[in-house]
Amino acid sequence: MKDLILREIKQYRGAFLLAPIFMILSGVLETEIPMMMTHIIDDGISANNMDAVWKWGAFILVLSVGTLIFAILGYLQSAKASTGLAANLRQAVFGKVQTYSFANLDKFGVSSLVTRTMTDVTNIQNMAQTILTSFFKTPVSVIYALYLTATLNKKLSLVLLIGVAIIAVFLTLIIKKTIPMYQKVYQDYDKLNGKVQENVTGIRIVKSFAKEKTECEEFDVPASAVRKGFIKVERIQAFNNPVMMLALEFCFIGISWIGAKYISVGDMTTGDLAGFINYAFQIMTYISTLVLSFVQVSSSFASIKRVKEVLAEEPTLVEDENPVTEMTGDAINFSHVSFRYGQGQGKNVLEDIDLSIRSGEMIGIIGATGSSKTSFINLVSRLYDATEGTVTIGGVDVKKYSLETLSDHIAVVLQKNVLFSGTILENLRWGKPDATLEECEAACRMACADGFIKEKEGQYEAVIEQGGANLSGGQRQRLCLARALIRKPKILILDDALSALDTETESTIRASLRNEMPEMTKLIITQRVGSIQDADRILILDKGRVDGFDTHEALIQTNAIYRDLCGVAGKESA
Repeated sequence: MKDLILREIKQYRGAFLLAPIFMILSGVLETEIPMMMTHIIDDGISANNMDAVWKWGAFILVLSVGTLIFAILGYLQSAKASTGLAANLRQAVFGKVQTYSFANLDKFGVSSLVTRTMTDVTNIQNMAQTILTSFFKTPVSVIYALYLTATLNKKLSLVLLIGVAIIAVFLTLIIKKTIPMYQKVYQDYDKLNGKVQENVTGIRIVKSFAKEKTECEEFDVPASAVRKGFIKVERIQAFNNPVMMLALEFCFIGISWIGAKYISVGDMTTGDLAGFINYAFQIMTYISTLVLSFVQVSSSFASIKRVKEVLAEEPTLVEDENPVTEMTGDAINFSHVSFRYGQGQGKNVLEDIDLSIRSGEMIGIIGATGSSKTSFINLVSRLYDATEGTVTIGGVDVKKYSLETLSDHIAVVLQKNVLFSGTILENLRWGKPDATLEECEAACRMACADGFIKEKEGQYEAVIEQGGANLSGGQRQRLCLARALIRKPKILILDDALSALDTETESTIRASLRNEMPEMTKLIITQRVGSIQDADRILILDKGRVDGFDTHEALIQTNAIYRDLCGVAGKESA
């Protein structure tokens, strides 16, 4: 925890130092007030001396104002420090996630990363606020109050000390018990957030199938787990107040009983006993605050651990010490490549892939669901690394290239690509930030997107809602393709990226790609055989293995899987 906090306080070090200082000063001044009350009773009221009452009353007023001023300054500085820490932590977590490979993202899961970035960092922020306002002030105030009670009566102060010790022991046991329980609750939070994200993202599908009731029932499972987890924790923490009140009552009984005896024999004044009782209330109030603070802090330990896991995670994709920054060719070669997910554990999803793709070829990739088509193209763009064998582009191992070079020269368009809130032009320039309007228009014409863009009010300045919600599926796919084409990549990968288009529009796009970018290597994953029959060669994958790799004419003669696929396509066409 120490390293995590120190690394991220950065420009807020001053606030982290000033906040506890101000709070300690506030606590010290507040602790002096009961002592002034003893003088008012003994020197003023008991002696019928109003001058003493006004004198010590003025001291109390000054102490109260000072307490208030220092408390305000302390809370302001603690708020600045804790919110600054949270901002830096969120930035660090968000920045770290940007460096993750797909394998790292698979390990944590999207919903877990959202929970860690938002809920867990908020818990750490609250913990920092609590520590700065209570963890320094309260112990100092308690110790100082015990010292002052000892000046009033050493033997009687032992009663308070025993009560404090009982609460401290009990608090330690509570924290030790609840920390692992909070860790389990936050794991359930991840599942809950995952369910919310899945449902909100697919809300149109849910409504189209009238599955609202089913989704609500399924949502109740993780929601109930979170509820039950917190109830379990609260059952243990419910003992806090009863134990504290019991200790407080015994303290008051002991103080009153023993103090009365001391007063009767003249060893203690009425003012001293009143001050002692005030200190008992004050100490127990401080302890109560400290207990609540410990409860909050103990719940944050799980959050600290989860945030540290994200920051400590090392990206599985690392650049070579001397990376290649120029891609001189776009021929692709797989040399006995095998791949499996889970950072090298589990079963291979690609097995002994050995093939070569010539520069400028248009390659169709087809196969049944689960044949690992997407896994194949992910190795080309180095979203994952091959478990065995090598993948080369232009004769150079993809691991030798800098990640920026691969990103610059390989464009990937997914079936469910993402558009961002903003204008059409801003989304297109994700592919090339300095692209001119003419370049954007040319890419859109090639992607057959210029037609519907010109029909929109504002055309290229038309606003896209979050996720492209105000566009059809086909429009989103064409804009995503145009965004990729603006970069003029050496290799273009379409992962079922034209599935929402009619066959005529898809055919027009393929013809544009072939005629206007003949030098670009194109890999096209599709489920429609008719979409790739004019490809230079067609790769057939079956359960992660190459079942065929040849032209349409050759495969229709020699490959049983391809013939079956063509037969199904023919029946559908009929």
